[in-house]
Amino acid sequence: MTDEVKQGFIMRISQANKSRLVEIVYDMFLSYTREALAQDAKSESYHRAVSHARGCLSELIDSVHMESEAAALAANYYNLYRFAERQLILADLRRDPELLKEPLSIMQRLRDAWAEVAKQDKSAPLMKNTDVVYAGMTYGPGDVSVDSTAAGTNRGFYA
Repeated sequence: MTDEVKQGFIMRISQANKSRLVEIVYDMFLSYTREALAQDAKSESYHRAVSHARGCLSELIDSVHMESEAAALAANYYNLYRFAERQLILADLRRDPELLKEPLSIMQRLRDAWAEVAKQDKSAPLMKNTDVVYAGMTYGPGDVSVDSTAAGTNRGFYA
């Protein structure tokens, strides 16, 4: 994943509520999985991309609340995540990118569903005391910088 893409995820995370965070983790999973598909299966970059995708999947698995009132739905998500995890493990061990295609498809559909949920979630961002982004990122020669009018003001932890 390029530094520009990572910076975009960081910016989105800093402004996200709970639903948007889940959507972002899906986007990160999809990005890493597509990156793995674009690599030579025998390369270290393939292994690294699959490992990062598995890390995103671990976050999603850990976020499933089986004791909630929607336990049946949570169990379905959990089973889909575990299936995708097994496929990623096999794809990494066998160095077979074809095994990544089904989890990619499943997670894309789940991501699209979460995007619809996130559109309806009007709660406040989880992170407080972060820069407010007005214009987004600007591109300079060889790097990406964040242009924020609030930089340096009202930053850090409150005591």
